[in-house]
Amino acid sequence: MKKIILIWDFDGPIGQVNSSYPYNFNFENIEKEIQNVKWLIGFLKEKNIKCCFAITGFSAEQGPYPFCFPDFIKEIALKGHEIASHSWKHEWMPIFKEDQMQKSLQRSKKSLESCIMKENAVVGFVPPHNRPMTWFRRGAFSLGDRGIWPFFKMGDNQNVLRLLKKNNYKWVRVSYKNLFMMLGFQKKNKTGRIFTKDGLLILENHYTGFDEDVINHILTTNYETYTISAHPFMLSLENKKESKKNFLNFIERLTTSDQSISFVLPSELS
Repeated sequence: MKKIILIWDFDGPIGQVNSSYPYNFNFENIEKEIQNVKWLIGFLKEKNIKCCFAITGFSAEQGPYPFCFPDFIKEIALKGHEIASHSWKHEWMPIFKEDQMQKSLQRSKKSLESCIMKENAVVGFVPPHNRPMTWFRRGAFSLGDRGIWPFFKMGDNQNVLRLLKKNNYKWVRVSYKNLFMMLGFQKKNKTGRIFTKDGLLILENHYTGFDEDVINHILTTNYETYTISAHPFMLSLENKKESKKNFLNFIERLTTSDQSISFVLPSELS
């Protein structure tokens, strides 16, 4: 059985503001992202597919729509999809002090769990911007993190894992490339691998998008798991790996193949 872990980075308005350059921001995109998720959960219901939505805690607070949408988050959870934390407000975490990181992890988890009215249900963490990418113990170092370890403790994945464990998270998606990966010496599953470290399930080096490369990779290899990530807003953009056209083709090809393939939630693996 090949297991597909599908994670949507549902940034929400606060995430779009914090992840966009000013000249890329468009207010219409806020509503477009939400409408894409509404379409998505309807489509997934037709296909009987469950996936994970990583959502900022700020979006789960009581407040004016579309900046906050707790009722919609609750609806997503009631459809059987997993809700994971995407931080409090899509912060750039490598430059955080430890107490800032601690508060973001705590509040996002608390806000999301209060929203879906289910304690201990938010057990996954998807770091915004896929940062930090530095993991010193594994020989992975990224100047692009800006908050460079050891000058910034949260610039190293190892310290993030420690705080996640402390705050009762059970899995995390991480991105990094060590020297062997960068030089091409280490065989790489382009959808990453999954392993346990320090009591946490690590979803390592996911693939972003639904193009032919990842479809063929899944159908022609025999890994146990395949982690795919995407952004709901990107469904609206043609000629992108995360477009709706590619997504529909991805689902059609996998669900009609003669192989044993299932979509599973990250928490089901931990």
